Amino acid sequence: GHSLLKARSRVRLPVGSQVKKSVLITGESGSGKSSVCDELGKMGYKAYDLDGVPGLFSMIDKKTGKPSVGHDNKDLEKVKNIDWVCDVDKLKNIIANEESNLAFYCGAASNFSEIGLCFNSIVLLKASPENLRHRLTTRTSNDYGNTRDVQDWIMSRKEPWENEVEKNGAIVINADQDLHNIALEVLEKVNGV
Repeated sequence: GHSLLKARSRVRLPVGSQVKKSVLITGESGSGKSSVCDELGKMGYKAYDLDGVPGLFSMIDKKTGKPSVGHDNKDLEKVKNIDWVCDVDKLKNIIANEESNLAFYCGAASNFSEIGLCFNSIVLLKASPENLRHRLTTRTSNDYGNTRDVQDWIMSRKEPWENEVEKNGAIVINADQDLHNIALEVLEKVNGV
């Protein structure tokens, strides 16, 4: 199979067109995607928290293939039985309609292999298991991953998923550092400085 990096490198822009760069910032739950998105926005960059885009994601029951009913983020069996699926066509429209030459899109999805192809670059935020657990336990933005058994399950998937994303050409950033420094490193690595 072709890696995302190889597939993205085959995309050709018309001669003379303005180069627009779309960057996906992804990572495991609790890695700091939303916080980095907010920080980049405060720094004057276009940055979108994809989870906040109405209708972009659907919670799909793996058994039925239909939208999940009665989901509970505290129930490990229910958490294991859902996919967080991004509508790729809606995502492509959002990216295509962005007027800024550099825009950041922060999020993760079960259909990552499809959405990754929509971006010029992918940044992977990697945080230590200790920091992930702390962030998941203390965050107030949502309740996903705030129970010990769901955190254990997240940790069991963390390394294999991160390795796959990294293998496919993602720019890796240490997400255990100060938030502003993470944002600066994202900018540095994405702009090739």
